[in-house]
Amino acid sequence: IVTAAVDFPLCSELRVETPDTNEGKELLTFCKKISTPLKKALEKQNTVLREPKANRPVMHIMFLTNNTAYVGHSYSYNNSPFFMGILRLRMPSDAPSRSTLKLDEAFNVFIPEKDQESRVQAGMRSVDLGACPGGWTYQLVRRGMFVSAIDNGPMNDDLMQTGQVKHFRVDGFKYRPEKRNITWLVCDMVEKPTKVTSLMIDWAVNAYAKELIFNLKLPMKKRFDSVYECLTMIKEELNKYGISYELQAKHLYHDREEVTVHLNVTKVPQSLYS
Repeated sequence: IVTAAVDFPLCSELRVETPDTNEGKELLTFCKKISTPLKKALEKQNTVLREPKANRPVMHIMFLTNNTAYVGHSYSYNNSPFFMGILRLRMPSDAPSRSTLKLDEAFNVFIPEKDQESRVQAGMRSVDLGACPGGWTYQLVRRGMFVSAIDNGPMNDDLMQTGQVKHFRVDGFKYRPEKRNITWLVCDMVEKPTKVTSLMIDWAVNAYAKELIFNLKLPMKKRFDSVYECLTMIKEELNKYGISYELQAKHLYHDREEVTVHLNVTKVPQSLYS
């Protein structure tokens, strides 16, 4: 391993990891034992610093077995702060569905910790398209928001009892808010990714919401092409209308055959919707 890393840039730290499988978990004890001697050997070779330093690459060693490993490095601006890249979340006992973990993870991954209080706060107005039974609505309510839950199906009774949720039995593709006072739009509807993307573009261009988190359900084949097409659609349409925005997309740990997208609309020319 030390020889394999001889030409690496000087790295800030060493992370010894395994795949997130049952077999991988059995290697965690081995990884803990080998981490210290490995780090000392890499320090001696001047591949890893003794003390972590900001803005330096991070060295990764991923063990597949106790004698087989991948060795690589990542850049400080493009790696995960979580152990093995996984944000571990506890499933709330009163949440209506496991899908709630997707939105919980999305808020933690996409919104920097320093911005959480200002951008995700109690009292904000939000919309959940395709809300039934309320897995994503649960996370909005938990954060103190008022939610318009849009779905023809039934909502979880406990959520409705909070007084923070209004249920509109309307098609999520047809609903539009009466006022432009929505901070968050979230959407986990099962539909073609291009159809969902077109809907999100409409909400963004018309300034119906400031920040959007939505899932793109991917086809069985050409998944990368599908994601690329959708992100390109967003960029081209928003650029065409002179809209300022920030766009992120990630396959989250709690996602399945889908990708989660975060769109932060920072400025929309008033002429588009006035």
